[in-house]
Amino acid sequence: MGNFKKMMIKKINLEKAGFRFEYMTGIYHNKENKRFHYVYDYAWAEFTNQDLMLVKKSDR
Repeated sequence: MGNFKKMMIKKINLEKAGFRFEYMTGIYHNKENKRFHYVYDYAWAEFTNQDLMLVKKSDR
């Protein structure tokens, strides 16, 4: 399925940078029913009201 790079980030940091959470290209639910929102090769999932996991699909 490809390689992924993951990182945790505070939601407020993305909001301050102007990230628009309502724009997405897809939604995926994993085995644990965690919802990931996709924007092309990037995805994010909420872990708390403040923390997000960002995932970027790498080329290799």
